[in-house]
Amino acid sequence: MKGILLFAVLLLAICATSLGINAVLPSPDGALFASAILLSAAFTAVSLCIELGDGRINDMHEVMRVIETGESMRLTLAAYGLGCALAASITVLVYRGWLGG
Repeated sequence: MKGILLFAVLLLAICATSLGINAVLPSPDGALFASAILLSAAFTAVSLCIELGDGRINDMHEVMRVIETGESMRLTLAAYGLGCALAASITVLVYRGWLGG
């Protein structure tokens, strides 16, 4: 169960990251990326709670196994959506940083 709490802390850190991205990027981009990250993090948290309630997940390594093998399509899509949203926002941050604007 300690691993699940670690996963929850990581989701909270991702939410804080999205707020930071919202502050750094200009108006439409920052809000778009922050909302995409927050929605996918919320969907990941809800999917994780459903899997915990069903008894399919008891520890952190089981979360990773379920995502990797695709046993829970809901959790897998939520995790991949979260990863894609984070990757896209970081790409825009790096792109804007290199171009200086």
